[in-house]
Amino acid sequence: MVFIKKIVFAFVFCLISTFSFGYTISHSGKQFIKNQEKCILTAYWDSNGYSIGWGHHGSDVKKNMRISKAQANKYFNEDIKQIETSANRIIKSLPYKYKFSQGFFDGLCSLVYNAGEGGVMKSEFYKRLKNCRVKHGQINSNDLNFSIAGVKTSRISCKGHISRRYDEHKLMLS
Repeated sequence: MVFIKKIVFAFVFCLISTFSFGYTISHSGKQFIKNQEKCILTAYWDSNGYSIGWGHHGSDVKKNMRISKAQANKYFNEDIKQIETSANRIIKSLPYKYKFSQGFFDGLCSLVYNAGEGGVMKSEFYKRLKNCRVKHGQINSNDLNFSIAGVKTSRISCKGHISRRYDEHKLMLS
């Protein structure tokens, strides 16, 4: 009897967790971001201040700082939790409910990781996504494709962003 109660509790907890927390990035989504970011174990200056590891920013990153690969992975995993929260907040801010694909969410997480939540919310992609028509829980595929195409020109501040946005576009369509 105790065993059955534990199974029921675990099932209910999973349902509540899924409903409450929304989407999660997949392993391949994390790998996608790592492939885009590259791991640099010495702090370097970029347009948002000092960065280290897999593109980690924060007050804890200082000039000439060095970290191990294990620390870079720890920072990355902590950053990903924040990125998931931000990406879910973006989805919840849409004026409609729709179940997006895992590829879409992974691509959105990559865009948020690189451009920030505020940057995504100001992007052409987000403006188009907000205006998608949804009928009976189904998003108009032409609208969705048009909004995803907006990723290709969103938040580009250096040459490397162009190929990344095209890759995010492909991922979101998968």
